[in-house]
Amino acid sequence: MSRASIRAVIRCFRADLAFGSALLLVLIAAGAAGWDLREDLKDGLDAREIYSRVLANRFYSGIHEFTIVSERGGRRQPMRIQLMWRRYDQESNEVKLGIVSRTLIRYLEPGDLRHTAYLIIDRLGSPDDQFLYLPSLGRVRRISMRGLMIAGTDFSVEDFVPGDIDYARYSRIRNRYVGATLCFVIDAVPFEAVNSIYSKIRLYVERDRFVPLRMRYWDEAGVEVKDMRAPVSSIRQIEGRSFTTRAIMRHLQADSWTSVHMDRFAANPGLL
Repeated sequence: MSRASIRAVIRCFRADLAFGSALLLVLIAAGAAGWDLREDLKDGLDAREIYSRVLANRFYSGIHEFTIVSERGGRRQPMRIQLMWRRYDQESNEVKLGIVSRTLIRYLEPGDLRHTAYLIIDRLGSPDDQFLYLPSLGRVRRISMRGLMIAGTDFSVEDFVPGDIDYARYSRIRNRYVGATLCFVIDAVPFEAVNSIYSKIRLYVERDRFVPLRMRYWDEAGVEVKDMRAPVSSIRQIEGRSFTTRAIMRHLQADSWTSVHMDRFAANPGLL
């Protein structure tokens, strides 16, 4: 056999080996993906049940105070806000009137925003009632908060008011790690009637305490726009309910970030 023939045989052998190796890797990856998903689903939890357990960590009422620091273009802007909410049980007069919850977001600092506040009344089966109080005008007016951002930050008002169980349809995908913590992963696709600014939210939920450690957000055009992460070390527990106390939201399009730190929390303070 000539040297040219030998080289040709070697080239064919190498090509066959490369193709075979690539095909083997594809088959292994496909098999592993299917196996992982089947294994993940052996816990018997569907996506809706996982999200319901996330919501079970909420109290009926609470007062949060947060320090928020936002960085845009190298400039950092600190502020403090207070968030108060009250949700109602099925037997309450409010639910009979179609009111599921009330949420008040109020600026504490900086001084030029102090006492500015938003009120969101979550109504069952209909759009929320949303109001803005401006201390400079001394009055309340009805507004639409759709897409409204907390001043100078990467958080929208919607990010601070999680949707109830019936606000979206849910699907479960393979478990993923956030850092060293293996998490359930579910997609929530808000129903059109909810009028969300997001077309999809992907939650990475810590498996023991059902606390989201990561949330990814897609806009109405299907573009991923934001990514929020909370360290597992920030999880705190009060009266058997768990939540994170620190997080960073990154805006992928604006190339900016905002950190949030919970300074104070009062559980079930008896708000009206």
